Amino acid sequence: MKSASPHINVTPLVDVVLVLLIIFMVVIPRMIDQIPIDLPGVFNPDPKYEQKHEPVTITIAADKQLYIGEQSYSGVEAIENELALIRQETPDRQVLVKADTSLQFKHVRPVLDILQKLGFRGTGFVVGAKNKEEG
Repeated sequence: MKSASPHINVTPLVDVVLVLLIIFMVVIPRMIDQIPIDLPGVFNPDPKYEQKHEPVTITIAADKQLYIGEQSYSGVEAIENELALIRQETPDRQVLVKADTSLQFKHVRPVLDILQKLGFRGTGFVVGAKNKEEG
């Protein structure tokens, strides 16, 4: 009497792997930009270009909390020391400022003053695209 050869049913395994893949595809993009801010929009964004170094991103959230990358800082004085260290390491590094659209400019200006004082060149604002219908 011959015994039946064993078969492994891989269909449930493939189903689970595909579900996990879909979950990660949805969750990971949301985790990349964790600081919730509403960016102002522009009609004609600048084209992207190659850079020598990754730009430093300063985020000013709606609650006026300051971030350099993902690191939170309590005030403008606190980020000045960190920016001075960054400037010493890579003097030609670009700085991008992401400010929530609900903020008044008086909350953004001190950050720009520090960047100017430290000698950063090529400071830019991060904005979102705006449709013509939004006006």
